Amino acid sequence: MSSAFLFPSITSLPPGYDCAVSIPPARLAQKAIRDGRAVCQQRVFHAGRLVHEAQHHIEIRGGTAVGLPVFRWPDHDAEWNGNAGFLELSFHAEDGRAMFRDTRVVGFYAIYSKPGKKSFFSDNAFRYGAPPTINQIAAFGRYVDAYPVMHLDRARDLGETLTLINPYAKAVLASVATQDGRQISRRRVAPMSVLNLSLAELLKPGEERWLGHLQLTATNRLVTFHIKHSMADPRVISDHEHLDAFRGDKTHYPLTQLIRLRVGEFLRNRGLLRA
Repeated sequence: MSSAFLFPSITSLPPGYDCAVSIPPARLAQKAIRDGRAVCQQRVFHAGRLVHEAQHHIEIRGGTAVGLPVFRWPDHDAEWNGNAGFLELSFHAEDGRAMFRDTRVVGFYAIYSKPGKKSFFSDNAFRYGAPPTINQIAAFGRYVDAYPVMHLDRARDLGETLTLINPYAKAVLASVATQDGRQISRRRVAPMSVLNLSLAELLKPGEERWLGHLQLTATNRLVTFHIKHSMADPRVISDHEHLDAFRGDKTHYPLTQLIRLRVGEFLRNRGLLRA
């Protein structure tokens, strides 16, 4: 169904790195069903406060998009006392009329860099409206994420952190459990804020190394990322990934419904049916 806006997306802003976001113009233009002007809004939040806001006007003509801004955010480690923030990026038609073929976010990668450190990429996430999240909460009544590849090692300086972003106006309570019964007690993620939860808490007293997987549950949806970093200095990051939503999708369908799904997929892949 066509729309005058795209769902806003969330990008993590970890301490210790500069962040740059350049959205491919072709991806935005492909979503447009007509020519016109779109507005790109950028907002940065930290510790419950809006700390930066900007708007940019984009011309979409003949299948091209002109005027897309490059978002650059310098490292705010000192200003934010070692805490993280997040970027919210959204698009809407300037005239308020339907302009996009659907509401799904524009996919892109943020680039993180700092002199003397390894650069890395990370993708953006839906602020709201992600189908897997909607399905899982409908099925289980709560938010559930998982991550299968955990490796904590003091001797090898391997640390890991969960980044829990709450871009909503109400606090969220989150808990962590592992496959071998370890737990991190319920933590509060304040509104419009980020909680970096060190997974070193999973190590038992005197324990040097642990491998496993975890499950995160929360009282409401969150935007979550998993960071691999130096255990001695969490600001030295080697990898920054999204978690995996615990799926609430059906595993079996009646034959007639399965046929409809397959026919719909066939038509969409050939441009004969819009999402």
